[in-house]
Amino acid sequence: MTTLLTPRGHQALAISIVFTTIATLIAAVRILTRAFLVKQMGADDYVILVSLAFSWVFFGLMVGEVYHGMGEHYRDIPAATFKTQMLYFWASVPIYQTSLISTKMSILLQYKRVFSTPHMRRACWLLIGFLGFYGAWTIISAWANCVPLAKFWDPTVPGFCLDKKALWFSNSAIHILTDTLILIYPMPVLKSLQLPKKQKFALIAVFALGGFVLITSILRLKSLLVIANSSDPTYDNVGAATWSAVECNVAIICASLPGTRAFLSKLLPHIFSTRSNGYRSRTTRHTRNGNPLTANGNTQVLASVVGGRGHSSDYDHDLEALSPSGSFNSYTKEPVKEVFAGIKVTTNVTQESTSHSKIVINDDMGSTKELVKKHSF
Repeated sequence: MTTLLTPRGHQALAISIVFTTIATLIAAVRILTRAFLVKQMGADDYVILVSLAFSWVFFGLMVGEVYHGMGEHYRDIPAATFKTQMLYFWASVPIYQTSLISTKMSILLQYKRVFSTPHMRRACWLLIGFLGFYGAWTIISAWANCVPLAKFWDPTVPGFCLDKKALWFSNSAIHILTDTLILIYPMPVLKSLQLPKKQKFALIAVFALGGFVLITSILRLKSLLVIANSSDPTYDNVGAATWSAVECNVAIICASLPGTRAFLSKLLPHIFSTRSNGYRSRTTRHTRNGNPLTANGNTQVLASVVGGRGHSSDYDHDLEALSPSGSFNSYTKEPVKEVFAGIKVTTNVTQESTSHSKIVINDDMGSTKELVKKHSF
């Protein structure tokens, strides 16, 4: 079978292999960090591996499209070659959708793990459920776009097909909507944290990486408009195919970057570690009804948030130790330490107990003074 290699097709492959390789390297660093440094692999880590696998499958199908005329004018492509190209194209659409949907689910599972507030968990499960139903629809509609299926790659076959233009634009619009929701989901929680401004802005910047996915989704929508109105689809499909590959892999990159901080802190401590920034602390005395918390006496709960010298490479970067108000909901006799992105949270409890009961010396039991001393706090 004749194959056609065009400069436009080679350009699309070059861009795709660059972004797929970068996504693979960053995802590998994420898994290395989570599995061996942090030692806390989660559901979001396994799901991102599924997304990466489908991204590579999409790249393989794109290679098939290029080697069968993508980027060449329709009039210059033999009928048999065009049919093979369309077969590869038909297979690539649901693969692209599966990779992108699974990446979004990985991000939401990461949110659910990091932000332990009930409101955030419910919101994440709600959007995960929506993505599950929407993902099933978009994958099935992509595979069964035509009845019979062969009509997709062979227009001479009797049957009917769904309106591709309406399907593509509706799917793209929903992707842009879900990208926007994923971008804004963590912002209210991050803004409410009682942290120094630099640490807060750094956290917001990390979770705002999803904005790049939103940008690529919008740019891909523009390329879909071109091919939807094209009379030369094999020539104009290069833009849509390229942006689809970029979108899948940029999503994987943005989902994986927050999980690589511990590795980068070990590799380049002078750049990514915050140890040299010194301590910045704030101590809060917890009270109830305007009075210090007490329990059988006088109990002082001191919560100290210290930034700058936490060894971030030894900890999982969670926000679970902090509530949105920056306070703690419980206290303990032992100091509790948590670290998130170089921020160490320490809770110390000092408890003093006094007794006003009458002291009676009992020769058989020994000195009451010794008894009090023995059981004092």
